[in-house]
Amino acid sequence: MRPPVQGRGAEGTSGKAVAIVQRFPFSSALQRMSVVTTTPQGCSAFAYIKGSPEMVASLCQEDTVPPQFSSQLQMFSSEGLRVLALAYKPLDRTDNLKTIERRELEKDMLFLGLLMMKNMVKPQSKEVINILREAQLRCIMVTGDNILTAVNVAKTCGMVACHERVIFVNATAHTASSAPTLTFNLEDGGHGNFQSSADVITQGLYQSGFSYHMAISGKSFAALCDHFPEYLPKVLLRTTVFARMTPDQKTHLVKELQKLNYRVGMCGDGANDCGALRAADVGVSLSEAEASVASPFTSKSENISCVPMLISEGRCSLITSFSLFRYMALYSLCQFSSVLILYTLKTNLGDLQFLFVDICLMTSLALLMGRGGPSQELHACRPPASLLSLPVLGSIFLHTCMIAAGQLAALSTTMSQEWYIPLNSTTKIGQENLPNMENSSVFVLSGFQFIIMAVVVTKGYPHKKPLYYNWMFLCLVLLLFVVMTWLVIYPGEFLTETLKLYNFPDVQFKFLLVALAALNFFLCFVIEAMIDLGMLNCLRLRRRPSKKRYKLLNDSLLNSPLWPPLSRPLSSSHSVIHVS
Repeated sequence: MRPPVQGRGAEGTSGKAVAIVQRFPFSSALQRMSVVTTTPQGCSAFAYIKGSPEMVASLCQEDTVPPQFSSQLQMFSSEGLRVLALAYKPLDRTDNLKTIERRELEKDMLFLGLLMMKNMVKPQSKEVINILREAQLRCIMVTGDNILTAVNVAKTCGMVACHERVIFVNATAHTASSAPTLTFNLEDGGHGNFQSSADVITQGLYQSGFSYHMAISGKSFAALCDHFPEYLPKVLLRTTVFARMTPDQKTHLVKELQKLNYRVGMCGDGANDCGALRAADVGVSLSEAEASVASPFTSKSENISCVPMLISEGRCSLITSFSLFRYMALYSLCQFSSVLILYTLKTNLGDLQFLFVDICLMTSLALLMGRGGPSQELHACRPPASLLSLPVLGSIFLHTCMIAAGQLAALSTTMSQEWYIPLNSTTKIGQENLPNMENSSVFVLSGFQFIIMAVVVTKGYPHKKPLYYNWMFLCLVLLLFVVMTWLVIYPGEFLTETLKLYNFPDVQFKFLLVALAALNFFLCFVIEAMIDLGMLNCLRLRRRPSKKRYKLLNDSLLNSPLWPPLSRPLSSSHSVIHVS
């Protein structure tokens, strides 16, 4: 490695080259990396180390670490800077530099200084996080950076609003000289300073119901899991920033969130995120390196702008699947109703009538009704997650009732006409007595109903684009409405003979059948709209509590105004907790 040119232009001179003879790569668990260097002639050898300031300082001789180290680190981190510490030490040339152990190398170092880097928040991040928060989707940050740096970034990108406070969770593990402790410190003004319990009580924050987020480091998270498991779910529910997290801790965090019945989506771009990406319900890699192997999704852009689109696509797919399920169920029930009504009259649908319904109506509509794409906006309301939910089953039941009522209305209207001739089924039954008035009236109205059900159950807003975006489906619906109207008003001799339809002599009656179909469409559309607005909620005698653990825990915390315990100590079955 050759040092950079000193000075400018031709007057600059280059330094001597340095050979790297041993390299210890960066380790998230150790929070550092180191190298062993020597000059080409072997005159001198040095070890250099870089890593997190806290770790590097702990490996240096105490007299080489400046007394203002902690205050400067806190100041730089609070400003959102990524801070690395550098140290070195000379090595004995008689040692075998290629076989030296890392444990012996990385001790008694001489502190060199701090290296600050400013990583600007990507312009898309704040907008995306704002979209997710408006959709009531919880956003948390899991990073290996310093906790103050992470909190600053969280405020910059909108995870923590300007009016919200930050509570730092500090847990220590059991040592020979002290018991495990857990403290909750309230940040003062966002500069990394903490308020005392007396200040908290004086300001009346509990009485005012202040809004807050929690932040915790990797060491505190590990101690919390080991010594304070009874408080872990509460802390996870309120923590937004997880800092200095190792790869294993990221994976463990995802699994703990899943135990609270969260559906966890994870975005990552490095090898440190592979375990968490694999453990998450939905993993999105923001790079095409190691993380893309572990995650099912890989973003073409190196930012989180793909997340709202991915959620919208998922919700659109779910709604489309449920719509197709309901349509196939209603198609079967509609045809079952037609056959059952006609069987009672000792007649049935003809073979070509079945074929016309299955191919021309049902198949063509089912192929195109799933198109249209997801909505451009992400809404707070969520689609039903189960086929056995009350809106899905209630919709199928109510529409089936409307289908049967419409077919019976068409049949009774036909029988009430003066020119009606009852079916003579003494000699022929089933398809042998076609064409007849009963079959034709039920068939044409059921044909309209197949089209009506496809339109009604094809969900649009808010999870899919409105119906007019699916222009192919809309054109097909209009075409089929025209075809069915033609079959009723003027079927022609060829179609009546082919489909075995009865050509009613009364034109006003034909228009009456079309009007019945229009009324059927209007009523079904109104019922579906009312179901979407929560009409079926009145059928629940009492509101059942949610089965999701995080919702139950959130309700419990909302009824506990003194959580987190900033002003009084708590006891635990594992240890005594001191709160400051």
